[in-house]
Amino acid sequence: MNTTTLLGIFFTLTTSLLATDLNYLGTKQPYKVKEVSTAPAPNGYKPFFINHLGRHGSRHLSSPKYDVSLYELLSIAEKDNAITPEGLKLKNSIAELMKIEKGNYGLLTEVGAQEQKDIAKRFYESNPEIFGKDIIATSTYVERAQQSRDAFLQELGQYTPSMNFKVSTNEKKDILLRFFDLSPEYEEFSENGSWKKELDKYSKSKNFNNEVLNQLFTKEFIQRLENGEFKLKDQKGKVVLKNPTTAVRNLYDLYIIQSNIGKDLGFGKYFTEDQLKWYEEVDNLSDFYEKGPGKKGEDIATNIAFPLLENFIVTSDEAIKNQNTSANLRFAHAETLIPFITLLEINGYSVKENDLNKVYDKWLGRNISGMSTNIQWIFYKNNSGDVLVKILHNEKDAELPIASSTKPYYKWEDVKKFYTEKLN
Repeated sequence: MNTTTLLGIFFTLTTSLLATDLNYLGTKQPYKVKEVSTAPAPNGYKPFFINHLGRHGSRHLSSPKYDVSLYELLSIAEKDNAITPEGLKLKNSIAELMKIEKGNYGLLTEVGAQEQKDIAKRFYESNPEIFGKDIIATSTYVERAQQSRDAFLQELGQYTPSMNFKVSTNEKKDILLRFFDLSPEYEEFSENGSWKKELDKYSKSKNFNNEVLNQLFTKEFIQRLENGEFKLKDQKGKVVLKNPTTAVRNLYDLYIIQSNIGKDLGFGKYFTEDQLKWYEEVDNLSDFYEKGPGKKGEDIATNIAFPLLENFIVTSDEAIKNQNTSANLRFAHAETLIPFITLLEINGYSVKENDLNKVYDKWLGRNISGMSTNIQWIFYKNNSGDVLVKILHNEKDAELPIASSTKPYYKWEDVKKFYTEKLN
């Protein structure tokens, strides 16, 4: 067995262990699904079309920010003889991470590419009879979304002719897959919504700063950080580390991204399990109120996804009518998936909640929109031309608030009516 093969086996085992062993990762959770879990179709019905939306796969850090700023802080402490032995170890671990990240910021990792390939393989194996017609595949302009699309198609091309693939990349102004960039009303809500002050207050109800930082710095240095002596910036000049809270948050962000890279660099050892759970809860609340169901009476975070829902309905009708498309594939972001999943009202994921204390127990971003999260509308018909549809969330049957004697299969006319009424 050659070295490349051995490394491949080691890499596979390592990423598999990481996906199991690292917890409280929020929406940075690598994709865990290993098989399709779905009920068989009713007698006489066969699949003929899949309408799909997927989040990009596991990725590198989006930019030099959490790593660079924390490394700079540790370097200052080392120069001032204010660093502990554990602080030195952390500095070396961040240096190792920065070597990995150099030239890769914002891009798909090997873990992410494999996630997409595995999904594509199951995509084909679960419904081989639908293939042979056109496959439309698009992504946002962001490179990791394009890389996810291409990894998916690379795998799919092993089972069905790539000559059927119609591949495109959307422009920067993208009403279908990046609607969150195009609404001034949503931008105002995202920056200044009432939820933000409430979350800020809630996030301050627990403070683990000293417990974490005492492992890394002298008490005198922590006091300097508390006093606002340091204003550490990212490459764009934005201050990203200025106090103990941002220092610890940056460390947590390094902890959750290492699972995407496929290498445990030890960032988790500076936190207890309860602390990791708390930081995930704070992130979870942000996703819930900024992108998801949110508070009663606040719908802007999900209404901005109306164009995408309408596109799903239109393209589904076209595929039913023309019978010339096997699949319509879209690759986007958590900011796309969470509002869309909320609009679909599947699995109770759309229930609003005003009480921040109750969100974490019933809405988990790691399960709803982790890395490579996907939604599939799979269409079936019988010899009489009757059309059923089922929706898969992360390759598992989803339940809709629609009456059906054949759940998780629903009459397309009922599903279309339900979602059209939402749009109206």
